[in-house]
Amino acid sequence: MAIWNPPADIKAAFFDVDGTLLSFATHMVPETTLMALAELKKLGVKCFIATGRPPYQLDEISIDTFEGFILFNGQLCLTRDEVYYDGYIDREDVRAIVQQVKEGRYNALFMEKGRCYLSGHDDHVRAIEESVAMTFPEGDIEQALENDIYQLNIYLGPGETGIVSEVTSNIKMTRWSEHFVDAFPRYGGKHAAVRRTLERYGIAPEQAVAFGDGGNDLSMFGVVGTSVAMGNGNDDVKLQADFVTDDVDHDGIYNAFVRLGVL
Repeated sequence: MAIWNPPADIKAAFFDVDGTLLSFATHMVPETTLMALAELKKLGVKCFIATGRPPYQLDEISIDTFEGFILFNGQLCLTRDEVYYDGYIDREDVRAIVQQVKEGRYNALFMEKGRCYLSGHDDHVRAIEESVAMTFPEGDIEQALENDIYQLNIYLGPGETGIVSEVTSNIKMTRWSEHFVDAFPRYGGKHAAVRRTLERYGIAPEQAVAFGDGGNDLSMFGVVGTSVAMGNGNDDVKLQADFVTDDVDHDGIYNAFVRLGVL
């Protein structure tokens, strides 16, 4: 295990949500994580949420200690006062995916800026709804042809996403779970949003730390000075992180900042 050497003076911290800030067991933010966030704010460290979730799926998290929010895996970046990046999926790619969904090849969750709708329920969808304690509303996916789609959850297992790649040209897919992939523009992702955020605040990459547990977090690990995988994270995330902390239910975030010499 890597030795927890204190990095450069940390001025920014980026946090994934599911499995990082939020516990899969309690579906709440652990008390020690709330303590860490409050202390970081007092120390002047700017904290950012960096998630695949849309803004309307963050009710479990108090925003008081956060400077800003990277949502839809980087397709919407905002503070409490302003939006500083806004991007959505190519219309032709959306059209191609809608067609495959209508053919019954898989289900998908279509995410607009202010709402989302699901094509239908299957075992993949139900497994995810259970893990995040959330139910996704079904709706008419034809709406996606007329509106801006920031992200899709495509419910296909490992090795099955080639059918999507065959009919799209500007889509990037990252896997957070064996049950689905996040799909968003190929120029997007958490790494692009983290870079954009650091530049906006004039913070050097080596002064930033990122926490995550899933495949969609790996790209941001490459653009910060310090990356930390949660103890409950995927094996590939642990292998690529600078450090591995305890899991989300055993004070992982708080303990990491203590070991990094910040708290």
